[in-house]
Amino acid sequence: MKEVRVRMMSFLGTLVADPDVDARENYWQLIGESGKAIDANENFDGRVLVLFERSLDDYGLENHNPVKNSLWIRLSDLLID
Repeated sequence: MKEVRVRMMSFLGTLVADPDVDARENYWQLIGESGKAIDANENFDGRVLVLFERSLDDYGLENHNPVKNSLWIRLSDLLID
């Protein structure tokens, strides 16, 4: 699943972050955001690397993947656009 447009519909299977989640790790803010699946790894818990259209820095989120503005997201949290 590469070069496929996706929209994040949940994060870790839920719609809302726990109250004690650090702001820099509150990826639930990205629910509803679009991006493109740019890589997949069958051995990585059913996740794909999503390159988001909007900068993760705008949300104040941790962003330490080799491709800026990308996160490994579970397929079950994504909707294919």
